[in-house]
Amino acid sequence: MLALLHPIAGGAAVLLLVYAGSLGLRTRTDRRARPELLGRHDRLATPVYFVVLVLWTSGLASAYWLRADLPSTASLHFRIGSLVVALLSGSFLTARRMRRGPSAWRDFHPWLGAAALLLSAAQVVTGLQIMP
Repeated sequence: MLALLHPIAGGAAVLLLVYAGSLGLRTRTDRRARPELLGRHDRLATPVYFVVLVLWTSGLASAYWLRADLPSTASLHFRIGSLVVALLSGSFLTARRMRRGPSAWRDFHPWLGAAALLLSAAQVVTGLQIMP
């Protein structure tokens, strides 16, 4: 049962990432609702980022302690997860810079998030392949 906690929480985190990304995307098209959408995006994306960090750590720990049959850091699932964490970290840091005022990082922020979302889909597929 404990081994299923990581995949279930990971699926929920991916859904929250998709929703946060959709809020960010809608800010580009819905000018009137932009302030509200940006606020919701920020309030959701920051905690979800930290949830993803916890999930990455818990995935590594569960592979080490609960799944001795898995090569934890050599698996494609671990590599993609690490890349997702790196991209979301970049997105988190660019968002912090953008809060300080106009920034060139504003152009990179949505691309980092979009790449993380696409890789999250691959993360789900590779995770399903190694489920107990």
